Amino acid sequence: MSASDSSASEAAWARIWLRCAGAYNLAWGCAVIAFPNLLFDLFGMPRPNYPEIWQCVGMIVGVYGIGYWIAANDPRRHWPIVLVGLLGKIFGPIGFAVALARGVFPPGFGLTILTNDLVWWIPFALILWDAFLHRPLRDPRELEIQSFVKESRISASPEEVFRFHEQADALTKLLPPGEPLRVVAAPTSLEPGTRVVLRGSLLGIPLTWVAVHTEYDPPRLFADRQESGPFEHWHHRHRFRDDGEGGTVLRDEIAYALPFGWWGRWLGSWLVRRKLQAMFEYRHKATRDAVTASEAAARV
Repeated sequence: MSASDSSASEAAWARIWLRCAGAYNLAWGCAVIAFPNLLFDLFGMPRPNYPEIWQCVGMIVGVYGIGYWIAANDPRRHWPIVLVGLLGKIFGPIGFAVALARGVFPPGFGLTILTNDLVWWIPFALILWDAFLHRPLRDPRELEIQSFVKESRISASPEEVFRFHEQADALTKLLPPGEPLRVVAAPTSLEPGTRVVLRGSLLGIPLTWVAVHTEYDPPRLFADRQESGPFEHWHHRHRFRDDGEGGTVLRDEIAYALPFGWWGRWLGSWLVRRKLQAMFEYRHKATRDAVTASEAAARV
């Protein structure tokens, strides 16, 4: 399956939700236009003096339905339509709560909030999150790049340490216990063009992270960069240097940029650096233990 086919498959759920929202809005809008007094009669409220105003509301709702149908063709591209829709579905219940507190609307009228607004909050939020993860990445020259480096010595040759990283399950072995990400598509090799897909959650929100390998120079170097995921930029070089004493200096060099500009840096820099420190402490230890165990098994 190609990357574009996989992307289309993974976005199918978003298209289904948007088509359902489009159909619902069109049906609701047409019903209000045709029968402007129906809801008022149903809930025992006085009919409006100017039903044409309520019919205009039905027209607006119907237009939203057309927008959702358009967005369903490419949810990741048309995320602004989804954002506007979600904002409306948030402000609507707020307006109803104010009207309810003032005694303008009866509580029963709030049943419409369930189907008009609340039921769409989670799917619309997930569609926006999916669009964020698959957004076009900016040129690194336009970003404020941060760096992280982790270096340690392993008592094995660069060839042995590099060979461990080429194992199909190497990345799975390097994920710390409790890590919310898991490998769902391991690379067939470390050569340029091969991809790895991680899936899990971030603060309880579903997350898919796709990286593609960009450099391959065994046993000295391989590298990968983020194709889609939470960072605005991510480039990771794995270096293996002979220390001249029969060992390897394993060095991870990461250049990354957080999303949302200075807001992202202000709110997330310390958390991301702390996370990277803990993760690569574990990865270097796991690499050392795995290589040592392999050497011990070879000597038996």
